[in-house]
Amino acid sequence: MKKLISKITDLVNALAIVALLIAYLSPYIDPSDFWPVSFFGLIYKPLLLLNLFLALLWIFLKKRRWMYNVFFILIGFQFIARNIQFNTSTYAPGDIKICTFNTNVLRVYDNGNTSKELDEYLTEKEYDVAVLLEWLNKKGSVNSEAYPHQQFIRLNAKQNRYDYGIKLVSKHKIVNWERIKYDHFSNNMAAYFDIDVDGTIIRFMAAHLQSNGVSSRDYHTLVNVEVGDEYKSYALNFAKRLRKLIIRRSNQTKTVLEALEDSPYPVIILGDFNDTPQSFTYETLKKGRKDAFIEKGNGWGATYLKPFPIMRIDYILHDEELTCTSYKCVSDIKSDHALLEASFKLP
Repeated sequence: MKKLISKITDLVNALAIVALLIAYLSPYIDPSDFWPVSFFGLIYKPLLLLNLFLALLWIFLKKRRWMYNVFFILIGFQFIARNIQFNTSTYAPGDIKICTFNTNVLRVYDNGNTSKELDEYLTEKEYDVAVLLEWLNKKGSVNSEAYPHQQFIRLNAKQNRYDYGIKLVSKHKIVNWERIKYDHFSNNMAAYFDIDVDGTIIRFMAAHLQSNGVSSRDYHTLVNVEVGDEYKSYALNFAKRLRKLIIRRSNQTKTVLEALEDSPYPVIILGDFNDTPQSFTYETLKKGRKDAFIEKGNGWGATYLKPFPIMRIDYILHDEELTCTSYKCVSDIKSDHALLEASFKLP
C-alpha cells in the first residue's frame, strides 16, 4: 500500500512540475499556432502555489523530492517577479497621475449603479487622465469641472441600448482619438487618445481584450458534476469555446500592437487584457515597454477580484522614456476589477 501511495504522489508531483514548465512556455507561443499552452499560462499562479505546497509537504515529511519543486520554481523566477513585487513610491509633485478601471457596466445589472460613487472618487483623486472601460454613457457621468476634457467612444458607430464603450476623462486637452477596429464582432474594444500634457503629447491606448468567457455555471459543472458522458461532452464544448476566445484575444493583441507601431508619441497602454502576465498577450504588448506594477507595485498584484483575488489581468504598460514613480491597486469601488493608478515623470 505504501508503494502505491508513493507512486501516486510521485506522479502528482511530476505532473505539477511539468504543468509549471509548460506555463513557462506560454508567453512565447502564439495561441493561433498552438492554443493549449495558453491554458497553462492562465493557471500559472495556482500551479506555482501547488508546487510551493508540495515542496513544503516534502520538507515536512523529510523527503528529498522538495528539491525538484524548488529547482523548477527558481528556473521561472523572472515570472514570479511579474506577479509579486516589493517597491516604494517615488512620486513627486509635477508627476502626472493616471488610472484605468473596468467599471463592470457600473453594476446596473444588480441595481447597484456605482456611477455616483465612481464620480466622487475620481473628483477627490484629481487624476490627470482616467480611462473607464465597460462604460455605460446613458447611466454614468463624470464631473466636468474636475475633468473638463472628456471623450466617449462607443463600441460601434451606431448607438446601442446603454451606449456602451470606453470613456476617457482628462484635465488636459485631447488632441486626437481613434477607435481600433477588431476583425470580428466583439463586446470588447480598444481606442487610443492623444493628450497634450503641458506641452508633451502622450498616446494613451485603452485596450479591452477578449475575455475567457468562464461563467459560474462552467465552474460549478466542471468541479462538481461526476465524470461521465454528460461531463465529457460539457468539457469538450468548454474547451472548444475557450480555444476560440483565446485565439480571438491573440488576434486582438496583434491589432492593438499594429495600431501603435508608428506612434509619434510616447505610449501608455492601459486596460483589461483578460490575460495573465504568463501569456502571449502580455509578452507581446510589453515588448520594449515597462510594466508599472513591476516598476513600482507592491504585493500580490491581483486585479480581478472574483471568485477570489488571485489573477492579474489589468495593466499599465509604458514606453521606457516615461518614468513610473508610483503604482497602486484600489478595490474600494464596487466592481469585479480593481482600479489601477500610477504616476509618471515626463521626459
